[in-house]
Amino acid sequence: MDEGAYEEQQQAHVLGKKGLRLIPVIIANEVSERIVSASVGANLIIYLTTKYHLGAASSAIIIFVYIAAANFLPVCGAIVSDALLGRFLMVTLTLFSCTIGTTLLCLTSVIPRLTPPDCTPPNQGCTSSTPVQLFVLYASLGFMALGASGVRPCCLAFAEDQIAHWDNARKDRALRGLFSWYYVSVGFSQIVAVTVLVYFQDKLGWKVGFMVSAAIIASFTLLNLAVAPFYVKAKPQTGMWAGLLEVAVAAVKNRDLELPEANHGVQFHSLPGSTQLVPSEKMRFLNKACMVRTRVCSSTNNEESDNTSSRCTCTVEQVENLKAALSVMPMWSAMVMTFLLQSSSFGVLQAATMDRHIGTTRFQIPAGSISIFEIMTFTVWSGCYDSYILPLLRRVTGRQRVLTLKQRMGIGLFLTVVSMAVASAVEARRREATVRQGALRMSSMWLAPQYVLMGLAGAFGNIAQIEFYYAVLPKSMGSFVLALLFFGGGVASIMGTVILKFVNVVTGGGGVAPWISDDLNLGRYDCYYRLLAVLGAVDLVYFVVCAYVFNETMQNMTLEAGADGEAEEILSFEASSASACPN
Repeated sequence: MDEGAYEEQQQAHVLGKKGLRLIPVIIANEVSERIVSASVGANLIIYLTTKYHLGAASSAIIIFVYIAAANFLPVCGAIVSDALLGRFLMVTLTLFSCTIGTTLLCLTSVIPRLTPPDCTPPNQGCTSSTPVQLFVLYASLGFMALGASGVRPCCLAFAEDQIAHWDNARKDRALRGLFSWYYVSVGFSQIVAVTVLVYFQDKLGWKVGFMVSAAIIASFTLLNLAVAPFYVKAKPQTGMWAGLLEVAVAAVKNRDLELPEANHGVQFHSLPGSTQLVPSEKMRFLNKACMVRTRVCSSTNNEESDNTSSRCTCTVEQVENLKAALSVMPMWSAMVMTFLLQSSSFGVLQAATMDRHIGTTRFQIPAGSISIFEIMTFTVWSGCYDSYILPLLRRVTGRQRVLTLKQRMGIGLFLTVVSMAVASAVEARRREATVRQGALRMSSMWLAPQYVLMGLAGAFGNIAQIEFYYAVLPKSMGSFVLALLFFGGGVASIMGTVILKFVNVVTGGGGVAPWISDDLNLGRYDCYYRLLAVLGAVDLVYFVVCAYVFNETMQNMTLEAGADGEAEEILSFEASSASACPN
């Protein structure tokens, strides 16, 4: 081995050790943001109605705008990160933004002038919020949403950058472990948020609750800066997103070119040294964008332009990148329904009318904590899948390839439909018992099965979506993978609002209480759940069609685990965290 190759190998070894050790820090950055946003969101409507004296409708609109912004902005953040700033700088800047937003929200609970005076007596003679007070409130939520725009889509891709120089086989196995434990960490953050921090807000006051949130995000922001010199920082692909637009423009400009069958006898423009000289057969109309043409590209120039002019000819790589991005959109659209169904349960309102005691004890589960069954199921299943469940399934079936990514996504969608059917049956039973008995004595544990099913649906579908998009999309679009998920959540929230309003308009005419009534016993929530189950079943058929048509073409990693998936090393944090799974 020559000296240059030896030095390169040693440098890769050193980078590998540093990058691997810093992955938990990167994931912790997102965990801190998720803890803060989830804890604030859990009680935000109470804070707005009690401290700012806003009505329920006004508070709901503010929360809806905040959640929509936190879901849509990651798409912009992913583009800016991949094309301009780079993932490290994007994560760092948005962590600061989240810290500023959380600190401002904390100040609203500490400085009396930033909120209206308390009502005396309660709910009477309340003073409205001033424009300055509302401005500080909106600014705090805006900075927090802006913080989500970079932290959420970039942290996982930034963690992958730390091991990007590994050989493909080793990196593939590490990525599968990274995806699973990323979601375990997200689940952990949700558990901490809805239990510990919400308890602080309820029992110790808003000041203590928001101070703890601000301290958490500030601590991890400083930790991120402290370890910044040791990160592996990949340079942004400045021409990536512009290149995708160039393909569309070039395809339109070259629409008059004849494209022969099977691309035979045609020259295509490719980068020097590229192994991909001919574009794929799918979406062949885009292949015209990289065809070499010898006539002029612009009617304003009488001289022949260069064959490889970027104004009228793109590279094969650019064309294939756009094809990859477009090819996942049908699958993405089919999976939006999972987010809609996951967010359409009114379990908290149902639990508030039910017996929430555990057995014969005096302890009573808070209605807002009923979703802990979903979070716990999601977290435990995600953490145990690669280490325990998948090896068991392989031994039982005798096959190394047990479930494909598309099958796991389909299972997740199917389970969301089943959970809605179960929710409909439970609500019908609850409503019947209330009408018959007057005072309901039905245990809130009847709600647990639908939440467990929803947790399993997320563990199957959400993680598989990340792996699927990451395998298909170009590596330079890594931040866009998670942005797709958050964008799907934003679209689902809008769809859910439209469906809910439409249902109430249709079913609430003639003086009859609508299905989604303020009074659960007057409404027909069971029919609403049944409607969602039917819509989910229709979407499941659409998903099967999309999965059948989609042609699997990997970009970054193999789409499935191979036979040696357990034999080789995986990320060290996966082995160390295996103790979190029950034996």
